Amino acid sequence: MRALVDLVAILIFPGAVYLIAASLAVTWLDRKLVARWQGRVGPPWYQPLADLVKLMAKEDVVTVGANSVASALLPMAALACTMAASMCVPVGNHVATSFEGDLVVAIFLLSIPSIAYFLAGWAAPSAFGVIGGTRALLQYLSYEVPLLMSLAVPAMMARSWSIVEIMVAQQGYRWHLFVMPVGFGVAMIALIGKLKRVPFDIPDAKSEIGAGPLTEYSGRKLALWKLTVSVQTLVGLNLLAAVYLGGADMMWGHWGLAVYVGKVAALLAGLSLVQVLYARLRIDQLAEIGWRALVPLAMLQMLATIWI
Repeated sequence: MRALVDLVAILIFPGAVYLIAASLAVTWLDRKLVARWQGRVGPPWYQPLADLVKLMAKEDVVTVGANSVASALLPMAALACTMAASMCVPVGNHVATSFEGDLVVAIFLLSIPSIAYFLAGWAAPSAFGVIGGTRALLQYLSYEVPLLMSLAVPAMMARSWSIVEIMVAQQGYRWHLFVMPVGFGVAMIALIGKLKRVPFDIPDAKSEIGAGPLTEYSGRKLALWKLTVSVQTLVGLNLLAAVYLGGADMMWGHWGLAVYVGKVAALLAGLSLVQVLYARLRIDQLAEIGWRALVPLAMLQMLATIWI
């Protein structure tokens, strides 16, 4: 019976089926919010699913000189690692697996798609892909350190590296957001960099280098990359909601899932608002922000937490 419960958790909820469906819903809500704030109508609710099905049905073109094996394996590895990381992140009051140190495992698994994205640019013979891949690596080095530091601070406060334990330590509205607002701000900015959203969409700047590392990808491979970004967005929001906003606030019982959905929607609205308000930065500006602003701020928050 225990094995059956674990299988349902991995394959259905809060596993694969839920992840794909919820990530498409998050993508639609994101596009709808951005459109409304820009005075547009936005897409219908089924548009992300229609885009995914359309790409899956299109011809998979492999350009001459491309590494066909790497081009096929990289998007699959990126999606697999993102979905594996989600198994450690609570969804409401539910989590597929929890253990001491699962925060470190989740952060490590979420970093692999960024490396795969960099390699994707070098797997195809495209100048746009190479430039985009190089930018992706430089961006990774700029946001990953402050992201690690900002997620380590709540673990220090809760005296545990388990995401569930960090979430439980915030019950009674003792959210880490109130105690560590600087760390939360750094985590939000670093998450925008990880998701390559405006104003940090530097590796795939459409007005400069086409689609960056994904310029030569089409069909099923491109569909997997798009789905990876959607799932990564959902998992990143879930993680921030758990470590800084108390997750589902277990004292709400059966209403915990609704509380969790509200917090994730609020975080998504923040990301969408930033996308509307700011223009794309240059890669040197992002590196300067990462190392001269985010890292010192995260270090300051860490020292203040140790002092507390």
